[in-house]
Amino acid sequence: MVVESTATGEDEDESMDVDVPDAEKTSQKSAQFEAKAALGGKGRVAADSVQLLRGHSAPVFLCAWCPSASNVLATGAGDGTARIWDLSQQSSSDGKQAMVLRHDSESADGNSSRVDVTSIVWNEQGTLLATACFNGQLRIWTAKGELKQSLRQRYVPIIAMRWNRKGSYLLSAYLDGTVAMWDVSLGQLRQEYKAHVGCVLDVDWMDNSTFASCGSDRAVKVWRENDSSAPIKTFTGHKSDINSIKWHPGGRYLASASDDGTVKIWSMTGDNSQQPVQDFFGHSQQVYLVRWLPRADKAIVASASFDGNVRVWDVHSKACIRVLAAHTKAVDCLSFSADARYLATGAFDKKVCIWNVKDGSLEKTYLADDAVHDVQWAPKGKVAAAIASSNIAVFDPLVNN
Repeated sequence: MVVESTATGEDEDESMDVDVPDAEKTSQKSAQFEAKAALGGKGRVAADSVQLLRGHSAPVFLCAWCPSASNVLATGAGDGTARIWDLSQQSSSDGKQAMVLRHDSESADGNSSRVDVTSIVWNEQGTLLATACFNGQLRIWTAKGELKQSLRQRYVPIIAMRWNRKGSYLLSAYLDGTVAMWDVSLGQLRQEYKAHVGCVLDVDWMDNSTFASCGSDRAVKVWRENDSSAPIKTFTGHKSDINSIKWHPGGRYLASASDDGTVKIWSMTGDNSQQPVQDFFGHSQQVYLVRWLPRADKAIVASASFDGNVRVWDVHSKACIRVLAAHTKAVDCLSFSADARYLATGAFDKKVCIWNVKDGSLEKTYLADDAVHDVQWAPKGKVAAAIASSNIAVFDPLVNN
């Protein structure tokens, strides 16, 4: 499937623990959570508490909070622009104060083109924003919206990007099966990896020099910075495109999500390290996204599927501990809060749902005016939702909780 769309807290406060039911109780509890979801949880987000950001002229696909400034939000859309919004400015909602980062550029045939922004990502320091678009153009901006670098390796769509933790290297994943590693300080290509046969659909760093990639060839591969000749590990077992991968906050596991409807968990250690540590079955359609609970002492991962459900899996108990079933259409985005207490999910049914991680209950629901393509928690509690109508909704779902 070719569609683009961590905190590692170690607080031992029991209030943050996840209730993990035993195997006999799992199905019963899942049914209870589904019933709660059908009733709408504890209420809807009030319309007058939502800040709508207007300015894009096409569907908004992406949003990303600045790690170092809780009121700064970046967005990317199908109008050929990314924008940086400062929500501390009272007039930010009308778009007049947003910094517009344009991706109008020449295509391979010399014609001017305006293409979808396919990926946006801040470095961990919050000082640089990388944006990429469908024509293969990659740009690096300062937090003030100043263009720092314009990089291009080929006229091929970029599907995903990731910074390493130091902010020294940036990965870009391409539709032609290639991954490029950029040295941002030099503005130069560091390495090029012929990673996959077909498309590269996602990449993620394990540490500052090791990363994983996945693609339409049904493989997950692990690479080192200084060796592009061959991967150090190749994980196989999925039966269709692998849409999403994510390393565990402690680096112990790698989760993958596939069009085959499964989630697989991999490990770099052990005698059979090329086989999955765990196979999770339960979704009835494609699994689009996986994200770990942001706690290094836990091994809990959430998956979003086109079957309309979000499932929460515990690697240690080898079980599905939650079925979050409030959505009626494909779920294409999810995000844990930084304190690991809540999970936000967004879907084509126009809803954003806020779930309590501890017991799986539905806390709040926000109804947008169109499909929700991305949802992200800010470091200090607000949620941003990128909407197909060209707007971005920002709200604090816990303000009355």
